[in-house]
Amino acid sequence: MNLKERKAEKRDLPDIKRLTDEFISQDFYSMDDLEGMLHGDNNLMFVVTDADRDDAIISYYYAFLSTLDEALRIIHVKEKPAQLLKYKDDETVAVYKASSTEKEYRKHGICSSFVRNLEPDLRKRGAKLILATALHPMGREVPMKHIFLDNGFAPIAELYRPWSGIRGYCPYCKQDYCICDGVFFVKELKETGDNDFDE
Repeated sequence: MNLKERKAEKRDLPDIKRLTDEFISQDFYSMDDLEGMLHGDNNLMFVVTDADRDDAIISYYYAFLSTLDEALRIIHVKEKPAQLLKYKDDETVAVYKASSTEKEYRKHGICSSFVRNLEPDLRKRGAKLILATALHPMGREVPMKHIFLDNGFAPIAELYRPWSGIRGYCPYCKQDYCICDGVFFVKELKETGDNDFDE
């Protein structure tokens, strides 16, 4: 295993689509969606390749910068949680939106590495917070819980079926319109990287 991280390019999109379809949801993103996510200063998409497999793409990660009010809308948080009331609606924030990794490469710290490596750049761009919503399958633990907690995020709200209005088969609840709940995680970006949020 000889892993390298780099910015995603247009030639990578079929592999990113495959990873999304297989491990997130079939047609969760169209090719047009993915191409749009490559462009613009506020979009950050990276891939991880394995040199031992002819530089095959084995993981990708997508984040973007936005204002707080717009970010909350995009990630299906209907009400601004009390912990965020001190932040203005037009505050610059980052959103960790999507990630997918081949099964045999999981539990090797790839996702945590993405999170850590992006933070200095996000601070330079003026982001005060990083927001993320994580799927909470019924009767099961949040798959992304430990990655977020280990990297300084705090869960600040439970979300009731945030993806129920989006068509896309969910491998957890086995529905075309996902009925799983979600957990809203936040990390406050300071110069030291400390987080003031309580669970």
